[in-house]
Amino acid sequence: MPRESVHKSATAEVLLTDAAHLGDDRFVVAAVWHRDHFLGHRGAPASDPVLLAETARQAAIHLSHRFHDIPEGRPFVLDEVAVELDEALPPADREPLALGLDIRCRRTAGPYRRTSLELDAVVRTAHCRPGRARVRWEVMEPRRYAVLRKRGAPASGSPGKPVPPATRPVPTFRARRECDVLLAADTTRPDRWWLRLDPEHPVLFDHPSDHIPGMALVEAFRQAVLVGDGRGADTPATARHVRTLITRFTSFGELNLPVSITLASAGGDHGAGPEPAFTLRAVQGDRELASARVVCATPPGRRPVGAAW
Repeated sequence: MPRESVHKSATAEVLLTDAAHLGDDRFVVAAVWHRDHFLGHRGAPASDPVLLAETARQAAIHLSHRFHDIPEGRPFVLDEVAVELDEALPPADREPLALGLDIRCRRTAGPYRRTSLELDAVVRTAHCRPGRARVRWEVMEPRRYAVLRKRGAPASGSPGKPVPPATRPVPTFRARRECDVLLAADTTRPDRWWLRLDPEHPVLFDHPSDHIPGMALVEAFRQAVLVGDGRGADTPATARHVRTLITRFTSFGELNLPVSITLASAGGDHGAGPEPAFTLRAVQGDRELASARVVCATPPGRRPVGAAW
């Protein structure tokens, strides 16, 4: 599949292989996950949902251009990315993993100058239907996008390169490449971290961006849940699997200003009882960039509590 159709510069970052229109607003999309992809996380639990979120995001872009007549070059603005897993996704640890997405993709409101779309997908592999994904986004004319960016930017500072990665990445993630660690510890608050961005990261900055990429915030939220419980207790990444991750975006993040990531418990028990849930916020100055709700996987032998949407 052409990399331009999913807004990627590197062919290796294209996860989709084919798409077909089944009629009305129904589509099917094929994808392949290769081992050791950054968003799949080397050695991470098979239930990690972030690569699935990126797959659904690419499907949203491709379907917009190919079947909804959205011209190339139009800016896409994410409103929401969500994933819910009923069972662990199979790992792509030995060979590529083929997936299919049964999709409903439709326009939801507004004239052409303000085109909103939403995608709901059921994910399937050769042996199971592990879960669902959802993406909501808006397509803008370049002139309107430029006005929106100028209006939303802070008065001080100017667009530039991302804030250099802090020198203290969270210890839990030292096994990965340092550029893959998106959190730096905050010595004053155990429930807060600072976003680390490497402008040379081959995945998150696959192509130039005038703002913090939405998937960077999604991945930062996932990392925050794996390293802290909102009460100051760090836990190994292997002790918690993310089952549901719903991220909503509210503002553009400037590349040259710091962003805090905070985590708070939102219910559930960390021992016996319901699945633990968390709320997260990404804040830059006095502006909230995005928020998320995360539900962690039921430990072995327990039954899921039900769908999150």
